[in-house]
Amino acid sequence: MPSSEGLSDLREIRSDESYAARRNDLDFWAPWARHALSSLGFSPPRAFRIPGESTNPVLIGDNGLVVKLYGEYWCGPNSLRCESEAYAVLGGRGLLIPQVLGRGELLPGSDGWRWPFLVLSEVRGESWRQATKGAGPEALHALAAQVGTLLGELREVPLTGRDILYPGSSAFRDILRERRQRTVADHRSWGYLSPELLDAVDGFLPDVDDLLRGTSPELVHGDLHAENLFVDPGRTKLAGLVDFNDVYAGDFRYGLVQLHLDTFAADRELLRTALRAANWSPSSTFPEEMLVYTFLHDFDVFAQTPLDLRRITDLSELAHVLWDLG
Repeated sequence: MPSSEGLSDLREIRSDESYAARRNDLDFWAPWARHALSSLGFSPPRAFRIPGESTNPVLIGDNGLVVKLYGEYWCGPNSLRCESEAYAVLGGRGLLIPQVLGRGELLPGSDGWRWPFLVLSEVRGESWRQATKGAGPEALHALAAQVGTLLGELREVPLTGRDILYPGSSAFRDILRERRQRTVADHRSWGYLSPELLDAVDGFLPDVDDLLRGTSPELVHGDLHAENLFVDPGRTKLAGLVDFNDVYAGDFRYGLVQLHLDTFAADRELLRTALRAANWSPSSTFPEEMLVYTFLHDFDVFAQTPLDLRRITDLSELAHVLWDLG
């Protein structure tokens, strides 16, 4: 056990609720982040900052070191499992992602949760959401093309993992089956779509086995929202992609949902630019295919979409409003 001097009491985190209340609390986690770095021989920074709301506590030091902690709650064990495998599979390929510099536990040898952590390199710059405020079409398309290039590179990475990221993994199929059961109720609670339209969703969604038949698994980042993509300080180049909590050996189209509806704010021209750079060609039924994955996605994907969709009562119209690339 480390010395308790200056350290917060981790025993107060005993439920999802208590974890949620503390997960982005800088004062609570900064002493532990210093301890984590010191335990691995890194020089602690003068100060930490928390980049924003995140599932797991993330602290960025002013020395370029990032400490990411994994709790027992809020899917922490699964997040660690996914990220550890993702960085192992992706590391050493020169991709625009953080590098793993170290790993450890806050409470090694404990009988309870040991609070594992990773030390990562910082992706410097601003989030896409912040960096692109007020940007013109030329700048946006240049950045969208760079995102597409990165997606194309991710598609080429061999699935050499042993748990999540290997061709025979069932994780992607399992999440789609779970979402198929819950999606209508969730979308009713979120309120972005009309009740009449949602009445038709169950009959619209295919069986998951039928959906995936004939597809080849690829490395998919399932959370390509505008806070996970970073732009360099000059706002002209993509700086990197972070947060590999939601990775799968799955269908490339799934990853496009958050990218388009959140990061690109449903701008179909930006999506077309990104897909061209990724060397990926949509089929003639792309709008309908993507609407399926929109409903099967694991997140509230319309939260940042600047369109009023509540007037739409026909699924075909919704598919084309959102996903028709012409």
